[in-house]
Amino acid sequence: MLANGLYIGIGSFDRVGDCGEMLQHGSPVWLLWGFGLLTVPFGLSLWHGQGTHFGWGSTEGEVNQMATWTSVSICLLLLALGFASVRGDRS
Repeated sequence: MLANGLYIGIGSFDRVGDCGEMLQHGSPVWLLWGFGLLTVPFGLSLWHGQGTHFGWGSTEGEVNQMATWTSVSICLLLLALGFASVRGDRS
């Protein structure tokens, strides 16, 4: 819910991806913003207990190193795959 709320709510400003399609087909922009405003806080509340692995809550700012390196590695891998697929589309 967190990811989808951010995707729809923020994506409506640039009319990208699914947001552009929804707006082209007549969805009012306020509805996309409302969806984001409702789902982001609810998604955060459902994300119960996960923040301690990223330095929130009882860990007092101490971040789990394994979680950090895993997150950074996955992010870099996804970025590399994304750039490779975009470059492949142009050739």
